Amino acid sequence: MRRDMMHVDRFTLRRAGMAVLDDVSIRLPEGATLALIGESGAGKSTLAFAAMGLLRPPEVGIEGRLDIGGDDIVRESERRLRGLRGSRMGLIFQDASSALNPCYTVLAHLSEPLRRHKGLSRQACRARAAELLDSVGIADPQARLAAYPHELSGGMQQRVMIAIALACEPRLLIADEPTSALDVTIQAQIMALILARVRALGASAVFVLHDLALATQVADQVAVMYGGQIVEQGPCAQVLGNPRHPYTMGLRASAIEFGAQRLQPIPGVVPALAEMPAGCRFAPRCPLATARCNERPPARQEGEITLACWHA
Repeated sequence: MRRDMMHVDRFTLRRAGMAVLDDVSIRLPEGATLALIGESGAGKSTLAFAAMGLLRPPEVGIEGRLDIGGDDIVRESERRLRGLRGSRMGLIFQDASSALNPCYTVLAHLSEPLRRHKGLSRQACRARAAELLDSVGIADPQARLAAYPHELSGGMQQRVMIAIALACEPRLLIADEPTSALDVTIQAQIMALILARVRALGASAVFVLHDLALATQVADQVAVMYGGQIVEQGPCAQVLGNPRHPYTMGLRASAIEFGAQRLQPIPGVVPALAEMPAGCRFAPRCPLATARCNERPPARQEGEITLACWHA
C-alpha cells in the first residue's frame, strides 16, 4: 500500500473568524494525481497555498492537520518550510507573467532553487538550467537563459515556470490553473507537458481546475469544492462520469465538454462567506433542498466516494 504524499485531516482555515476552508479531508497517495474543481471562490487555490505553507498563523486561524510527505505544514518552522518548498513541493502559479520577477533572467530564476536545495556551483547551475529548459520543450535553451520574462511569449513563460517548479525534482507538484492565462491553442500542450514531467519523476500532483473534461484527462482522483467545503470526492471517472451530489451534477450539466444538448447553468451565485446558510452551503441554489438542508450541515458519507448531501 502506497503511503500518503498529502494528508489533509479535518482542516479548517479561518480569516476574520469566517471559515474559508471548512473541515476539509483529503488523502493523496504517492504517485497519484488529484484535481480540485469548483467555481471561483470555492477555496481551491486557498487549499493549494495552505499546502505550500503560504497561509499560516497568525495571519489565519487553523484547525486540523495538513501533512506533506509526513511533515506537518501548519506547525513546521518557517526555516523548515523554506527547505521543503522547491525541493519536496513545487508550485506552478496561474499567471507566469505575474509570478516571474521582471528583473531576473531565466537563468537567475532557475539558479535560485538549484543553489538553495542542490548546492550547485554557478557553472553547474547553468548546465542544469539548460537541461531543464530543453526538458520543457524550449528551443535553443542556452540562448534563452539570458532572456528576461518580458522577452518570452506567454506559453514560453509558463514552460519556464514549469521548469522552475520541477528543477529539484519535488515529490509533490501543485499547479494552480496552470493554463488559464494561455491561448487555447497551447493549453493542451502545456498540460500534457506537466503531466509527462510529473510521471517521469514518479511524483504526486494536485491540479486546481475549472475544466471538468480536463480533470478527467489528468487526474486519478477529484475533489469537488463549494463554499470552502468538499462536497464530493473519489475516483475522477466515477465522480464526474456519474455524479451523485447536486452541485457536481450542476457543474456537469453546465459544461459544454460533456456533450449536453442544452447547457443548464446553476442558478444563483456562491454566497459571501458571511452569508453562508447554517446548513448545507449549497442549499440556496440546490433543486433538491428541503428545510433540513437549510438547518443542518449534511453528514459526510465515507467510502470510495465521499459525499456531503442529505439526498445523495
